[in-house]
Amino acid sequence: MKWLLVMSLCWVSMQSKADTLTLYTEHFPPYSFEQNKQVTGLNTEIVRRSCELAKITCEFQLLPWLRAYEAAQKDSNSGLFSTSRNPLRENIFQWVGPLAHSNAQMYWLKSRSEQAPRSLKEAKKFIVAVARGDVYELYLQSQGFEVDVNLLRFNSKSDAVLPFLHGKVDLLIASELILPVWLGQHQHSADAVEPVIDLSQVGNNYLALNLAVPPETRVRLQAALDELRSNGEFQQLSNRFLNH
Repeated sequence: MKWLLVMSLCWVSMQSKADTLTLYTEHFPPYSFEQNKQVTGLNTEIVRRSCELAKITCEFQLLPWLRAYEAAQKDSNSGLFSTSRNPLRENIFQWVGPLAHSNAQMYWLKSRSEQAPRSLKEAKKFIVAVARGDVYELYLQSQGFEVDVNLLRFNSKSDAVLPFLHGKVDLLIASELILPVWLGQHQHSADAVEPVIDLSQVGNNYLALNLAVPPETRVRLQAALDELRSNGEFQQLSNRFLNH
């Protein structure tokens, strides 16, 4: 009987752990941000509802991107969003998605006198802003860009906006959803910039789970996300955060 009790308690403990996740994200409005001391945003709420439908307790933590990325790899019961899924990362996480996303571009200030680059080869002649550890830093390095030569690293994506507006960096990477938010924080509109190089091939937003998370947990979360799409709630959340 004692052996059965011990086994039962161990099973309950393992089951409880499998049904609890710490999910890391960064300040990345409208996808994730802090409001009234709570992490929220479009993808945060999509993931939160997926957790609820899958009956998984999810705790959300907002950290700088590189810290969040490292924590999700070290913490065996964790995940990370909004994470671009691409071949550079495919085998280091389990994937749930896609979440809400929009295509990324390199942007150029229209007020500049130089001719804007129209290819990655031409962009190597300029300074591109990237966040430390971000997928675009990794991607551009794989294409021959070099840190402190034509890549300038920042602690977060949005930290690069003001230097970009002041001409300290030449090219800013953003999506059509994110860019108006960033520029609006500095009293600029999207009319001040133009997209010059498409980066949509780098990947869409996903929830990336640590490899130690039980595969069954990933399956439950994916099924819950698929249900949100089919029942219209995914679109309702998109409308809530994007049309205000």
